[in-house]
Amino acid sequence: MRFITLFLLLFGLSSAATESSEASELSEFTPCRIGLAPRTLAAECATLSVSFTHDLQPPQPTDQEIPTTYSLSIARIPARSKQPESDPVTIIAGGPGQGAQDSWPQLANAFRAIQANRDVYLVDQRGTGNSGAMRCPTPPPGTGFTIDLTEVRQTAKICYDKQPQPTQWFTTSVAVRDLDAVRKALDVQQWNIYGVSYGTRVALHYLRRYPQHTRSVIVDAVVPPQKPIGPELPLHAQQSLDALFERCEANEGCAKSFPQLATKTQNLFDSLQKTPREVQFENLSKGSLDTMSFTNQHLSMSVRLLSYSAYGTAILPSMLHDAAVNSNLAPFARQVALQDSQLGGSMATGMHAAVICTEDAPYIDATADRTKLKATFIGDYIVDAMIASCEPWPLGVIDDDFRTPVTGDVPVLALSGDVDPITPPSYADLAISKLSNAYHIINPHQAHTQAPLGCMPTVLKQFIETKSPAELNLECLDRLSPPALFVDANGPLP
Repeated sequence: MRFITLFLLLFGLSSAATESSEASELSEFTPCRIGLAPRTLAAECATLSVSFTHDLQPPQPTDQEIPTTYSLSIARIPARSKQPESDPVTIIAGGPGQGAQDSWPQLANAFRAIQANRDVYLVDQRGTGNSGAMRCPTPPPGTGFTIDLTEVRQTAKICYDKQPQPTQWFTTSVAVRDLDAVRKALDVQQWNIYGVSYGTRVALHYLRRYPQHTRSVIVDAVVPPQKPIGPELPLHAQQSLDALFERCEANEGCAKSFPQLATKTQNLFDSLQKTPREVQFENLSKGSLDTMSFTNQHLSMSVRLLSYSAYGTAILPSMLHDAAVNSNLAPFARQVALQDSQLGGSMATGMHAAVICTEDAPYIDATADRTKLKATFIGDYIVDAMIASCEPWPLGVIDDDFRTPVTGDVPVLALSGDVDPITPPSYADLAISKLSNAYHIINPHQAHTQAPLGCMPTVLKQFIETKSPAELNLECLDRLSPPALFVDANGPLP
């Protein structure tokens, strides 16, 4: 967790599209519950044994024993229709490291319209969820936000040494072959694919490898293949925070309640950088009264993660003002402990590292834009921390065209929030720049993940049914508005 929360938030192999290795056996689907307790939903679950390597070789060999097969967990949410369409939807979760089945309760509402006529399949990517989640030792609450590079390296090495199987085969290039093996086992000719955040990387790479088996693609909070995730994160987070300050200044209630919020927030960051403060707070994940040495890194990570949601953004002005003016840092300390606990429970941190240490860290220019990064509230330490965390991890399987633009004419719908702190709209524009049948929806004042918002579920159904992204009726999205900014703990002005 110490090295994971910093980014949370990835050799020449043949680029020719090939059929997946044959799956050995698909078990019978039986009733199950999916999600993270206590929030779970009914589904039907099965397992599929797939090739461990798919005849792929990583650039760095391993001296570990290589298994022959790997067991994937599959969940099916049946359509409400007795005669569903033959092209189901499959959902690819974010992270990297989140299981698709764990994420379903948060996304289910977004697919309520689509489920009228289509089954939904959730395949836990290898190394996540019920597909052998690659867990790591969890540090004490709050310490996941440390930036001590020695500790980052040590924690990363402990995590790597804990993995029981060769980690080189837990990357996106292998995952898309797993997904196609699932498709074949289910006798599905074409998928409709939805990917969110890191899942957009998987969805786009599947489209690259298997366009003939891809009917449509929805990418939400888009990660373009051309860019590594990490080095630009502080810039995007700062843009998101600056947009919030501008929105507050333009809002009469917010501006009056929190004058000069941007300046006071910067002063707070500067003060914490010089002198951390001992903060006593109620730890909501443990139900105890705890004390934390609260630093500017704790504040920056908490602000960034709150910015992932328009609801989190709505309470930030009040929290920042209270912290800066009244020295009340307890709400942020509670958030740090809560965020650390939630990330530890939902993220397969070993799989996360296996992906980013192959697909992102090797492509980072450690010397680029340091001046710009240092001017942000996060700073430039994230680049050094990301590189340090990957030192123990060997390079995994990556296709030789992995970082090139995806091309083709398969219908693609891209979704963005214009204040997303990690995947801004410009990323979606870059990702779809070579796709001839793609369309981009940008929702104002919204952050990370658009599918569940407002009438978007109806728009997604319309897109999948028509496969005409440029002809969508988007008038209903004009009524989509973000939560009002809180002026105190009681909420916004009437």
